[in-house]
Amino acid sequence: MNLILVKKLEKELIARGAEVYLTRDEDKDLSTTTVNRKRNDLYNRALYINKIEPNMYISIHLNSTTSSTWKGLQIFYTSKNEENKAIATTITDYLKENIANVREIKKDNTYYMYKFINSPGVLIEAGFISNPNDNYLLRQEEYQNKLTNLIANAIEIYFQSS
Repeated sequence: MNLILVKKLEKELIARGAEVYLTRDEDKDLSTTTVNRKRNDLYNRALYINKIEPNMYISIHLNSTTSSTWKGLQIFYTSKNEENKAIATTITDYLKENIANVREIKKDNTYYMYKFINSPGVLIEAGFISNPNDNYLLRQEEYQNKLTNLIANAIEIYFQSS
């Protein structure tokens, strides 16, 4: 589902004139080792992002917990770059105006990959796949299109105001 959302967002942003780079465009990771595979994948993604030096990175994920009661989309940012909080706020505020179930932004400096990324950007947890309603919505093409269109709108708003 992450890749589906990412490819829809990529298509939307390119249609608006953006230059878009993906850390992956198929369902495989960037790990070059079998030891600490996940950590190596994340580190290689960060290296790639730093190599291309984008104006902004957007990292899209789906949340999951052992409880099915947790729900909603949430934007996370780190304090590594001072623009991160403004990007998170812009995207969150815009999404809150246009769809339900958007949680407050959250600063989190503990995520491994984001410690290494120099460019500004945010992590978007698009919803909880462990929540039946979020899971249902995330599987609907109409919702996927709406969500990626709204994220693209929010990115445009951020760049217009900065």
